[in-house]
This record gives sequence, C-alpha cells and structure tokens, in this order.
Amino acid sequence: MIEGIPRISITIICYKQEELIKRAINSLLAQKDYIYEICVSDDCSPDHTWEVLQDYSAKYPGLFVLNRNEPNTGIFENVEKTWEMPTGDIVYSMAGDDEAGEGWFKKVIDYIQKNNIDYKNELFCIYGDFSIIYPNGDKLLFQSNSSVLKDIHPLNLALRGELCNRSTCYSKKILDKFIKCSKGRSYIAENAQDRQLQVIAQKNYYIPAEGNKYYAHIGVSTGMRSNNTILKDRELDRIYTREVLEKLGYEFSKKDLYILKRDTEKRKVYRKGKLIQYPKILYYSILGFNWRASFNLHFVKIAVFAILRRLPHKSPITIKV
Repeated sequence: MIEGIPRISITIICYKQEELIKRAINSLLAQKDYIYEICVSDDCSPDHTWEVLQDYSAKYPGLFVLNRNEPNTGIFENVEKTWEMPTGDIVYSMAGDDEAGEGWFKKVIDYIQKNNIDYKNELFCIYGDFSIIYPNGDKLLFQSNSSVLKDIHPLNLALRGELCNRSTCYSKKILDKFIKCSKGRSYIAENAQDRQLQVIAQKNYYIPAEGNKYYAHIGVSTGMRSNNTILKDRELDRIYTREVLEKLGYEFSKKDLYILKRDTEKRKVYRKGKLIQYPKILYYSILGFNWRASFNLHFVKIAVFAILRRLPHKSPITIKV
C-alpha cells in the first residue's frame, strides 16, 4: 500500500466459493497499492474455499485478515462478523461472488484528497455506480446512485430503490455505529443491516465510476425464491427494518411508512396464493409516492432490459440505468 493515503479495509463474506472468490480477490489485488487490508470471513465452507484464502494470505503477508466460522452461521451473522474485522479508516464491503470495479479505490482516494474529506472523523459515505452481469454477458449498469446528490434524505431514496449499497466506501466510524440485528439465519435482517448506512452517514458523495460488479444467478442465494421459510422471513423484513432504524433515532415520515407497507405486500406476492395483494401494493405506492425521490425513468429502462434479455441475441446487451 502507498504510504500516507487513507487506509481502505475490504470486507468479504463467502461460502462455497473456491473458484469465485479468486475472481473477487484478484480484482482487489490488481489495486492493492490502494488497499490497506482484505478481511474475509468464510462461513465454514465444505469445499476448498478456506484453503484458497490461506494460500492468498501466505502469498501476500500482512494484507489478509481471515476468519472461519465454526460451525456455519448463515449469511447475516457472517456479515456482522466482518463488522468486527476492519482496522482501517474506510470500509468497502462485497460478497465472494462480486468483483470490484477497475481502478475504483484510486478514484476514491483521489476524491477524498481533492475534496479534503476528513476521513478519520466524518461520518461519510462515497457512492459509485454498480452493475449486474448475467451469465451470458448481458449487463445492466446502474448509475442511479447519483441520486444521493439530491437534496433529500438518502433513506428516502433507498426505500424507493433509488440508492444501493453496492460500491459504497464509508468511514470506519459509521461501521462502529452499526447495530447487530442478524437474528441468526433469518432473512428478516437483510434490509435492516443495509439501511443503517443511509441513517448513520451524515455526509454523502458520489463518483461517476463503476465500483462494484454483481454476477447474477451464481450465488448461494439464487434459490431463495423457492424456499418458503426464507419467503416468510422476508415478509417481515420491512417491519423489522423500521424497528432497527428507530433504535438508531430515525423518525419515519408517513410516506415512508406507506412504502414499508407496500414492500411488505410485495413480498406476500412471492408466496403462492397471494396475488390478491396487488390492489394493496398499488394503494400504498400511491400514498407513499415522493416525486423528488422517485421521479425518473430508470425503472422503464430496467423493464426494457428484462424484455430484450429474454429475446434471442448473439451479442451481450448493455444498458445504462
């Protein structure tokens, strides 16, 4: 790592990813001059993931901080385990099947230095763009994180799908304020974990560059929609999100509460026999509509991409949202 620059800690969760984790780590090693440490928590993988991590650690002494859960804890406890591992100034989180954007960390450090961000003391978050890449190469590049520059609370944006944690670099001081809320293996905690970033951060910035690549349909959560237990948990995740964020002192507006209700009804649709929820979804969507947080065309572009992706095509499709 280059001396005298902000110390960026990477956190990675992984499980049964002995091949995929190599891609994730190699995308970081290509930028190792700008990385202070790579913290990886393996959730007791039954394959050779742990051996792969140990090999990397031996090859790059002092760069890796490794943990192996015994026994397997589940995704959300594993996420919270990584919260304990970083010792740098700035945190960037990813999964073992993700990839960091090329040159992303140099861009982050350059931005911090150019804008004189007090990275040791400020509760700040830097957002970038991110992409979803499908097995055939089709790519959806999200630039909607630029919406964080709007004069509106970031949580209002995140609740409406206008802001995502992928690509974010945020101060270690924010991480230290996170509330552990995993409830064991329950998917009820997913949104409650993610949305804490928008509540705690006091200053938000945006870099128009790709900071994260998510590879769809290959991760351990791919079969989630077929698991009835998980679907039941997810029906309650917005209720639990409200509970956790209110503990952090956030006061929800009436419109935001309607959006939480809308999303709860959406999750009921995923379970068989719940199509009757659609009128409620429309009703809560109307009551919770915030034109400043929602008025753009990126959902239309996503719909167009979804249609085109399912039509026969020889070359990969790329659409910017």
